[in-house]
Order: sequence, then structure tokens, then C-alpha cells
Amino acid sequence: MKKYYIMSLLFIAVLTVSIISPNVFTQSYRLTKVGYIDIERVIKEITNDQELNNKLKEKLEQYRSQENQANNEDTSIIQNNNRDYSLRGEVKRQVAAALIAIVKKEGYTLILERTEHSILYADRNFDITDAVIANVRNSLKK
Repeated sequence: MKKYYIMSLLFIAVLTVSIISPNVFTQSYRLTKVGYIDIERVIKEITNDQELNNKLKEKLEQYRSQENQANNEDTSIIQNNNRDYSLRGEVKRQVAAALIAIVKKEGYTLILERTEHSILYADRNFDITDAVIANVRNSLKK
């Protein structure tokens, strides 16, 4: 009789641990997906492509004309707009939009910027620079 009692207690203990443990582990441990991007490389590659460069300039002109029109229509409101109307600023806006799309699609939890002093070493598997460049090119060619 003692054997059955011990075996049933052992079975209940194993069953309880197997039911509870997945919940405990999923709450305390979350999978982290990390990537990095070399923004300087993205800016260089995008601005070196003449077709993309022209499209960026068109977008900049659209932004400038929209802001001028808004300022002309309502002069009573003073706007403190620190928007960067350079080509580099437009590329950064495009990169930010592409990055957000990639983060949502791929499920990244952390994206770092690769600069000379920030990331000393990282495996190339974490580099999403090419994906961002492709996303920016696709969005500009539309």
C-alpha cells in the first residue's frame, strides 16, 4: 500500500511541475531579439544612388512647400519646428520608418546603432543594415 501511495504522490508532483513550469519560465524569461544598424553606411548607399537621391530631393521639396503653405495660411500660430530639411535628415526619416517596419515584422526587442565607439564587435547575423537599405529603396521607388 505504501508503494502506491508514494507512486501517486510522485505522479502528482511530476504532473504539477509539468503544468506550472511552462508558465513560470515564459513569465520570467522572454526571448530577446537584438540587431544593429550602421546608419552611416545606409546614408552613404542611399545618397550615392542618383535615382533615390532625386526622389529624396522631391520629398524634401514637398515637405518644404507643405510647411510654407501651412505657415502662410495661419500666421497667428508660431511654430517652433526643428525639422532637418537636409538630404541627410530625409534619409534618417526614411531609415526610421524602415526600421519601425522591420522591427514590427521581425519582432526585434532591441536595435543598436553601430558606430566606431559604440559596438566594438558583433556577429554579422545581427546586422540588419542591408534589410533597412532594401526597405528604404522599396519605399522610395513606390
